[in-house]
Amino acid sequence: MSTGCRFPAVLLIIKADGTRPSSPATGLSEFNECQTSHLGMRFLNIANRQLGHSAIVTKDSDWKYSDLAIAAMEVATTLKASPSFTPGSRVAVMLPNCFEYVAAFYGTLLADGVVVPVPPKTERRALQRIVESTEASTVVIASAAKRPDAFGEQIPSQSVTFNESSSNSTRKFSTPSMGGNDLAAIFFTSGSTGDPKGVMLSHQNLISNASSIQQYLEINSQDRPLCVLPFYHAFGNSVLQSHLLSGATLILDGSTVFPETLINAISSYQATSLSAVPDLVRVLLERTSLGRSELPSLRYLAVAGGALQHNLAVEVAKRISPARLFLMYGQTEATARLAYVPPDRFQNLSAGCIGKAIPGVELEVVDENGMQVARGTTGELRARGDNVMLGYWQDEASTSEKLRDGWLLTGDLAETDEEGWIYHRGRQNAIVKIAGFRVHPADLEEFAVRQLAASQAVAVAYEAPQVGTRLALFLKGAEVLTQSEILSRCREALPRHMVPSFVRLLDTIPLNSSLKVDRVLLTQIAERESKEAGQVKVSSKPKGGSP
Repeated sequence: MSTGCRFPAVLLIIKADGTRPSSPATGLSEFNECQTSHLGMRFLNIANRQLGHSAIVTKDSDWKYSDLAIAAMEVATTLKASPSFTPGSRVAVMLPNCFEYVAAFYGTLLADGVVVPVPPKTERRALQRIVESTEASTVVIASAAKRPDAFGEQIPSQSVTFNESSSNSTRKFSTPSMGGNDLAAIFFTSGSTGDPKGVMLSHQNLISNASSIQQYLEINSQDRPLCVLPFYHAFGNSVLQSHLLSGATLILDGSTVFPETLINAISSYQATSLSAVPDLVRVLLERTSLGRSELPSLRYLAVAGGALQHNLAVEVAKRISPARLFLMYGQTEATARLAYVPPDRFQNLSAGCIGKAIPGVELEVVDENGMQVARGTTGELRARGDNVMLGYWQDEASTSEKLRDGWLLTGDLAETDEEGWIYHRGRQNAIVKIAGFRVHPADLEEFAVRQLAASQAVAVAYEAPQVGTRLALFLKGAEVLTQSEILSRCREALPRHMVPSFVRLLDTIPLNSSLKVDRVLLTQIAERESKEAGQVKVSSKPKGGSP
């Protein structure tokens, strides 16, 4: 098998050396309030009004909006000069959260290219599939990064460095011609529940989503979000766009591996907000001084990317007070956000409430015929708005299933109460048949947290040898019970088809690159270990507690 790609791609090696351009405002004043339907130009318009304001702050640097704008134009000019690049070309950006990532993102758009964000540690075959399927003309990596082994040495490369001579790029820069409904980015879903799909987002999708978030979170140029979520993920990207398009300052510091550094970063940088997925919130509650350390600058904590247990939401809200807790719901297919729960209401609402639609979005609960169901009746949640994707990249069949009559079918089961609050009731495609019964793994998870003294539970369906589809249960924080006691309680309280055939106790629940529970990995663990044993089994807790 060839180790290289089957098409001519160029590696663009990108670096910021920390030296400021000699003429930071040169060329920028020429951009008036024009092309506001183009995300890159909208950013330049903001930068033109915020030239000396901090755009990105790290432990070592304080990058101004003028720096970021000039760097983005430098990327655009470099891409346009490449023989392999034409308007509409896809550019894979393989960078962590950094100044260079943001410059590459906006620079690609300013060149009329399409951004394909890719986790920098993507496995070789997965990287090849993404780059080959999108026919990317360019792959952007950091200067300090190892050359991806998915590409052979024959792949040509070029470099762009942001330094004092970069301001010359503004003289060569020409404004883009695309915008509006033109394709701007392809975000590949995390694949936590299946094969990743390329979600096509337009300039309008990204701008609309950012505008909605700015409204309900009341974001302005004085905000300083601590950006922990990866920008290559839809949630992290929404944090980036909603703040930079407000002229705010992104704080890049702290590590989820050492979570107390996040608390320290909020304090030392006077961060005004933190956005997190539920599993990161659990870590903050269990392993940091959140609630004991004073954080007077913190304005809110926003949580999305999965359901946060109601009791944990109440606890984190208490610890961060007077800062506010925003619980949010969304999908990559909706450019990240669809609904939110107002901070002053969630404690009075039942578990599972995802709130109401964000500004500019319509939400309905419908039956299989697309008719709205009565309140209190479970149906599928669908959404409509300018933030809804164009479709899936090179997948017309999946697009037609997901987009119907102008609506996005979320695949989530939901119901509304008498006041119009929406409650999430699980995923349609998560329902599996076991021994002829329809089973939702989330029901087993809820039982485990409620009855088995587990702080966290994850149930996945897997194919057990000789018997077919069964449930595997992974528990964290249930050390007071033995595995036999867990099974005994399950058999006493649950119908036979919901009793797990595989149980494993873990110290930590594995997460994927999007910081979500890696259900694919857990399914593989259950199937592999069951197969190795030659029969369905209950495994013992491994040393270290991680898979």
